[in-house]
Amino acid sequence: ENHGSNLPHIGLDCWSPNINIVRDPRWGRNLETPGEDPFLCGQFGAKVTSGLQGGALDPRYLQAVVTLKHFDANSLEGPWGEHGEITRHTVNANLTMYDLHSSYLPAFKAAVEDGGALGVMCSYNAINGVPTCASEYLLKEVLREDWGFEGYVTSDSGAVVDVMKAHHYTKNWNDTVSATLQAGCDMESAPWPKDHPWGTDGPYISYIPSAVKAGLLAETDVDEALRHTLMLRFRLGLFDPIDDQPYWHVDPSVVRQKEHEDLSIDSTRQGLVLLKNDDKMGLPFQAGKKVAVIGPHVNDTTAILGNYLGQMCPTFGSNDCVQTPCDAITKLNGADGGSTVCVEGVKVNSTDTSGVGAALAAAKAADYIVYVGGLDGSIEAEGKDRHDIGLPGSQPALLKALAGLNKSFVTVLYHGGAIAMPKADVAGLPSIVSAGYPGFYGARVMADALFDTKAAEAPNRFGRLAVSWFLQEEWKAGNYDMLDFAMTAGKGRTYRYYKDEQELTWPFGFGLSYSKFSLTASGSGNKVVARVTNSGRAGDAVVLLYIRPHSGTVPSKEPAARLVRQLADFARVAVNADGEAQVEFHLTSKAVELYNEDGKPQVFEGGYDAILSCGDKAAEAIVPVHCTKSGCTTDSVVVV
Repeated sequence: ENHGSNLPHIGLDCWSPNINIVRDPRWGRNLETPGEDPFLCGQFGAKVTSGLQGGALDPRYLQAVVTLKHFDANSLEGPWGEHGEITRHTVNANLTMYDLHSSYLPAFKAAVEDGGALGVMCSYNAINGVPTCASEYLLKEVLREDWGFEGYVTSDSGAVVDVMKAHHYTKNWNDTVSATLQAGCDMESAPWPKDHPWGTDGPYISYIPSAVKAGLLAETDVDEALRHTLMLRFRLGLFDPIDDQPYWHVDPSVVRQKEHEDLSIDSTRQGLVLLKNDDKMGLPFQAGKKVAVIGPHVNDTTAILGNYLGQMCPTFGSNDCVQTPCDAITKLNGADGGSTVCVEGVKVNSTDTSGVGAALAAAKAADYIVYVGGLDGSIEAEGKDRHDIGLPGSQPALLKALAGLNKSFVTVLYHGGAIAMPKADVAGLPSIVSAGYPGFYGARVMADALFDTKAAEAPNRFGRLAVSWFLQEEWKAGNYDMLDFAMTAGKGRTYRYYKDEQELTWPFGFGLSYSKFSLTASGSGNKVVARVTNSGRAGDAVVLLYIRPHSGTVPSKEPAARLVRQLADFARVAVNADGEAQVEFHLTSKAVELYNEDGKPQVFEGGYDAILSCGDKAAEAIVPVHCTKSGCTTDSVVVV
């Protein structure tokens, strides 16, 4: 990792991916994770693991080692509490076995069992009073015995220190290193130089010898931890001659080859989500006109990239090769003879309105307005949660003023966690695009997605929401407690359990398109077929398959009876203009495997709905399914 703090290049272990679920939009690290659904996070974890560890050049060796993080129930940074005393280092997540196994563990389970992940990072927090790095239940019973994990476990940086100093779980350092090493935390992230900006105490190095001498640790405990870590170095080929190891001889010219760039650009396109689009004043715009690009991110080259970055440009520490939204739209629009004016107007989180006048003047003179705003790392980040999930600073006032001009207008939002806006404000915005932090090619992809040009229609590859978005009124009515990690209690957490899920304006899985999709579904045997019809321009349909138990299938005493719906599969399919496409899903008992109140996987035999969706409740269809432990079968009917 090329890191600004000059960490040495010391290995092939990637501390990635972050597959914690998004429990709450206020969490500062939502930008790092795949979303709020455990199945989705697990699929992401398994695919990233396969890609990083299982290179095709040399089957003898691992290409790299992933480290899944943060194990587990890590979804709070802080500060919270009356005096800001509750942070990621001190928080204790009180969880039922049902919530732990049905919501927090599945992503890690899939990445280990299906992806073959060989690294796991235990987190700062405690679960039910036990710090995760000292939890024999998590690190041995679940991870190694139940899932068959064969890799190594590391602490998060300083998490072993937290066991004693933050959680007060142990009374001295000898007890601390004994508790964590014996629980299954094989190594500690800590021994940075004392003057290093990430410097922490290093109890493993300092106290393992004395713990062994005191009889608290056996040498066999230390040997076992060493086996788990050193074994991976052998599997990486680090102790073998490198002459015939192709991973040591990859030519630098491989970096940023066209095929790699094309894949990055296309994946960025698929990450944009169209939340709203007015038929008359919305997207796509026609290039070659007068365009005003307004907002705090118009000239941004930093927030667009997100966090945890390597070196992006030839000059270390500089982002001068990253294209800004202003530059990308100016280039695209200018190619068709249009003119573009870029005005920041306001900062991300400032009440200074001195630039608003210039922004409104530019907007009044334009045919189209593109607003690029939202959040950045000063609002949400590692170590920093949001306490307000609205649009910060003077951005809401500027958006209202722009909407009042009654012009064709799109609002593009950078964010990790969802942004809650008042219902009246949303009503005044013709088009809204969720961009996340779209990355190196984000500005180019954004410009392409918003404009038709003389040469081509705008790419129509929008994705679907991986987290639920609230209107401001909906969020305030929920009164969610950031310190409550329960999923099924009260109004419920995430789309899987929200009691008022149907009232959410933009729930998980929502997303629009420039196409006009309708959907019908049918079933035969264990096969569910979605037939997508497009009455608009060519584009991608993302078909989501949800499972919902019929009333009575899950006994009312079971927490799983509260399940509203749960993602079971998904697929993307290109549909021609005025064309049709078909997507098939094969249902197994695994698709309807839920968990009982003890946290054990169980197929509740009985009826289920297989719900097929194109991202909008108006484009859904249902196929009844009957499932037993041996499999599922559909009723042979077509449901409109």
